[in-house]
Amino acid sequence: MRTHLSGERRLASAGLAAAQSAAAVPIVLWMHGLRESAFALIAPQRLAPGRARRWAAWGAMPAIATCRQYGLPAYLQDAAIWLHGRLVASVEAAQVGECALIESSFPGPLAAVPGLEAAFRARIEAQHGWRFDTAWPTAEEERRC
Repeated sequence: MRTHLSGERRLASAGLAAAQSAAAVPIVLWMHGLRESAFALIAPQRLAPGRARRWAAWGAMPAIATCRQYGLPAYLQDAAIWLHGRLVASVEAAQVGECALIESSFPGPLAAVPGLEAAFRARIEAQHGWRFDTAWPTAEEERRC
């Protein structure tokens, strides 16, 4: 099963990326549903690898590490996340305005795992050295949604 981001999600992430300047800080847009946890990594091009063809792998590696943290032997191949020889999520990368935009999702078995978002954030912080101190909703904010 290959997961594609919905049109609404793509518009949201592209719109947010287009609104960023070259001096902006990185953003992770978290999109959680019942059967899918998708994300968009938005980073000014100055923080992304120099060649656009490397963006998909660069942006997907924290997701791969998160899968492995939960015991899923995921790997990246052909701009997609694979699990047990099956393609489970595409990884799409594009330039939008001044930013690199990388979009993907987590394999279905992880979609409902408690703490997935926090684990992913920790992997991004470890991989890229970025801090997202105020970008994640508090428990109270999550209960309101």
